[in-house]
Amino acid sequence: MRKWLIALLIFLVVLTLLFIGVYVVFLKKSVNQNPIILKNPIKNIINSNKDVNGKINEQLVINQGVKEFNSEYINYILFALGVGNLHKSLIGYGNPVIEFHLDNKIWNSELVDNILTTKLGTNENKDLIIIMSKEEAVNALLSTDIKIFMKTSVTNGNTQINVIAGNVELGSKGYLEMYDNLKS
Repeated sequence: MRKWLIALLIFLVVLTLLFIGVYVVFLKKSVNQNPIILKNPIKNIINSNKDVNGKINEQLVINQGVKEFNSEYINYILFALGVGNLHKSLIGYGNPVIEFHLDNKIWNSELVDNILTTKLGTNENKDLIIIMSKEEAVNALLSTDIKIFMKTSVTNGNTQINVIAGNVELGSKGYLEMYDNLKS
């Protein structure tokens, strides 16, 4: 009788730990995390290229935006597309990595512990490659809805997305919904 009681107690402890683990990994929403609020990186460029009536000279904004292009542009686009919902793979595939090919320059963005780091250069662990011009990226920043703009850009062939990782790896990092939103 005592062995059964000990076995039952061990079973209940293991079952409780299993439920806690499932809750933490799959069900718990990030209640304690502060939302990420990003300022559009070309906002100052937009404001400096308005006339007295408030009309924006979009071509001047695009020209200056392309000239001053930096990692903040990529980060803003990625967060608008949902990169904040990605996470490190729980089954050993590592962190989400997206590579951008923009006008003969390669940038890579890696999400580590909810911090997106974007820098020049390639990353051999990339999951996706997004190919577009800097002008198209600046136009995305000028748009009222980056998700819709990027979806249209992919549909029109102005932006290409090459999937490098397999579906299991992409799914384990949370990419599939983001990718489906761009392709469908």
